[in-house]
Amino acid sequence: MTAFVPGLELARMLSDEVRPVLAERGLAHTTALVGPGSDVLGLDDATSTDHDWGPRLQVLLSPTDHAAHAPALHEELRHRVPSQIGGWTTRVAPAASDGTRGLGDAAATGPVDHRVEILTLDALVRRLLGPVDPRTAADWLVVPQQRLLSLTAGAVFHDDLGLDAVRDRLRYYPHDVWLYQQAAAWSAIGQDEHLAPRAGMAGDDLGSRLVTARVCRTAAQLAFLQERRYAPYDKWLGTALARIASTAPLRAALATTLAAPTWSDRQHALGEALVELVRRHNALGLTAPVPETTTAFHGRPFEVIDGAAIAGRLVETVTDPEVRGLVARPLVGGIDLLSASTDLAVDTTRTEALRRLY
Repeated sequence: MTAFVPGLELARMLSDEVRPVLAERGLAHTTALVGPGSDVLGLDDATSTDHDWGPRLQVLLSPTDHAAHAPALHEELRHRVPSQIGGWTTRVAPAASDGTRGLGDAAATGPVDHRVEILTLDALVRRLLGPVDPRTAADWLVVPQQRLLSLTAGAVFHDDLGLDAVRDRLRYYPHDVWLYQQAAAWSAIGQDEHLAPRAGMAGDDLGSRLVTARVCRTAAQLAFLQERRYAPYDKWLGTALARIASTAPLRAALATTLAAPTWSDRQHALGEALVELVRRHNALGLTAPVPETTTAFHGRPFEVIDGAAIAGRLVETVTDPEVRGLVARPLVGGIDLLSASTDLAVDTTRTEALRRLY
C-alpha cells in the first residue's frame, strides 16, 4: 500500500512540476491549493484518499492570459505532468454518480487526466464565496465560515496575481462584525441554557440531551470566535478545536457534559463549560468583567450564566453604523448560527436572498 502523503505536500510537489511549463510560456501566475477538502485544512488522512483527493492544484492566470492559453496549457500539462507525485497517481477517475472523483488507474499509460485547474483569481474567489466580496457586515454574515476558511486555509506556492492579498483581507472578520457574531452566539446560549434541565426535570431525557448538544455546538462555535478563527463544518469542529491548546478546559467540560448520565449531572457540567466560556470572554477584555459563576434561573434549580446579559454588554461596544443597525434587532447571527444545513451552506445561489435577513 502506498504510504500516505498529506494533500498539501502533494500539491506543493505538483506545483514544482507545473511552474517550469508556465515559465516557458512567460505567464504571470499563481499556484495554490485552496477550496473545499480536508486536505486544504490539513486534516486529511488515509481515509480521505477514496474520493476528491490526490495530487491537485489551482493555477491562476490573468483574464487575458486565461483566454489565450488555458485550453492549450491544460493539454500541454496532460503530456508534461508526471504520472505519479509522491508515489500517488496524478490521474483522476471519471466522475461517479454522486459527482465525486477517485484516483485514476495508476497503471495507465499515455497523457494524464490531471487535476490541475486553470482559472482566474476572480473566478476562484467567486466559486468559493459566491456572488459576494465581503465589504459590508451583511456580506460577511451570509458567507459560511467554512467557505471563508476554504479560501484562507490551504497554501499558496507562488503568487504573481495577488491571491495572498485577497486571503489577507479576508483572514478574519472586521472588529464590529466579530463583536456581533459573539453577541449572537451568547444570545443563543442565553435562550437555550435553561431548556435542557427543564426538559430533564419533566422526564424528557432525550429532549434534555438534544438541547444540551445544541448548546455545546454553539459553545464550540463561540470558542472559535473568541480565538478569531473561522470554524470548519461540523465534521471537523471537534478536531479543529482540539488543535487550539487554550480550549483544553472547555473541551474537557463539553465532553463531560455530553457524557453525563442524568439531566442534573448534565446541567451542572454544562454550567462548568459555560463558565469556562465566560473566563475566555473576560480574558479578551471586550467588556467589563462578567461574573465567572452560574446562577439559578429565576429561582429554579437550573445553573445558567445569563448569556443574554453578556450579549448585551458586547452590543454596547459596537460603533460601526451598519452593525449598530444590526444589533438594534434580534441577534440572529451569521449563517452558521442560523442553520446547520449543508445544502444551504453550499448553495451560493441563495446568497442574495440570505442578505435580506440583514
